[in-house]
Amino acid sequence: MLKKIIVILVVVFSIQPVFSQKKIILEKIRALSFNKPINDFLHNAPLIRTIAEDLNTTLVKHQKIPIVLTRPITVDFIPYGEQVRKPLPVFADTDTSNLHLYLDIFETSPGAFFVKADNYPADSEIVKRAATVLVFKALLFNADKSIYLDETLNVVVSPGETPGMGYLFGGIRYADLTILPKSFMQLLKAATNILFDPKNELASVEIKVQPGFMADNYILPKTINQPRVYVQNNKGISSFYLKGKTELLRSSEPVYEEIMIKGKNPQKYPDDLTNTIKLTPNFKVSDYVYLRQDWRDVARDKNYLLKLTVQVDRNNLPNDPSLLLTNFLPGDFHFLFLENDTLSRFTIEKRIPSDSNKIFPSLMTNGYDTLTYQTNPGYQAAPWDVVYEYIVKGTIAKQAFVIKYSGIRNTIKEFYLNNTLICIAYGKFSPEKFVVFDASLSPELLNRLFMIGFNRFFE
Repeated sequence: MLKKIIVILVVVFSIQPVFSQKKIILEKIRALSFNKPINDFLHNAPLIRTIAEDLNTTLVKHQKIPIVLTRPITVDFIPYGEQVRKPLPVFADTDTSNLHLYLDIFETSPGAFFVKADNYPADSEIVKRAATVLVFKALLFNADKSIYLDETLNVVVSPGETPGMGYLFGGIRYADLTILPKSFMQLLKAATNILFDPKNELASVEIKVQPGFMADNYILPKTINQPRVYVQNNKGISSFYLKGKTELLRSSEPVYEEIMIKGKNPQKYPDDLTNTIKLTPNFKVSDYVYLRQDWRDVARDKNYLLKLTVQVDRNNLPNDPSLLLTNFLPGDFHFLFLENDTLSRFTIEKRIPSDSNKIFPSLMTNGYDTLTYQTNPGYQAAPWDVVYEYIVKGTIAKQAFVIKYSGIRNTIKEFYLNNTLICIAYGKFSPEKFVVFDASLSPELLNRLFMIGFNRFFE
């Protein structure tokens, strides 16, 4: 008798869900994005299938209802400027126990989003960090087209920390959320986990994602799987751990000093500088300036002064005001001083093309291993030649050095000593991360090269 009871119970519990368990049919995903990578991802059938599988896991977890995964998923792309209306539920399925899901993924600009008082966060730093905003909306309908669930979640997307180094794929910003498919899937998974969680009471969240980089043949191959040194930057102080010790570099705000070589009260300057200035084009209508930035090596209690010489030619002013003080004087009239001693003299060249370095705009990478993604399968854009915005050449500590600047907004710095690559660093005006290739390189010498490489004047 006991065996019969057990058998009956097993049968009852095994067949009971078949007749009573609800299922969800993912009717449609609607998307509105100005972002090419996201549009590419949502056109990719295998990724859409993965989205559906992740949604199934999420809905089973939070709503205890699985998704029917036997039908193709439809993604409707809403044209820019078209009014977004609530989806009209139209079901082909006749099973009255099933629910029907419509999921919206709409992108909007941070400016348009935060202008609404209800959306403005208590932490204003989020507004500064925001790269774009994705609005997720889920509508679950019963078979009779009444609403079973109606949830909206605003996701403020900001760039996350990454070991990646290279050319940002346009940079993370509104309408240009440059992320790899894996990062996009993680973003969707995190957002929908919050969206469908019945315990969630948040209307908006911030999610950080790692940016994507364009593949190249000169940064990624050299830094692949190499250990990075990470830098903490706070109020003009850069700190990092190298060779068992903490290094601290402090930089001041940039200042400007007019070179009084003309007029009623000319000052005395070295003859080679004066002669070079007088030979510059448009000498009579130009002004000349020293750009100055103080640095301090805190660990060694040493003070430095960076001093660059610039011509401001009023007949050839740049259209971009930020470039006004980037017409650097030709010749080695640019200096790094240690106290009162001239530690380094160097030249500055602008817009120098490389003869072999390339960027591959059709390939996106995470910037630190071999993972790449072809942004437009079937189409291969021609490689771009790398053009160095600045190349600095000179001597320091009786050694020849070169610093080459590339990347979006000069965020990649290559450092050479005696024609040998010793370091690749990432960052604009402060190092954020770097790879050292010469184990014998002294931290003090690297700090001095960083003072030149991360000056505030190379826009």
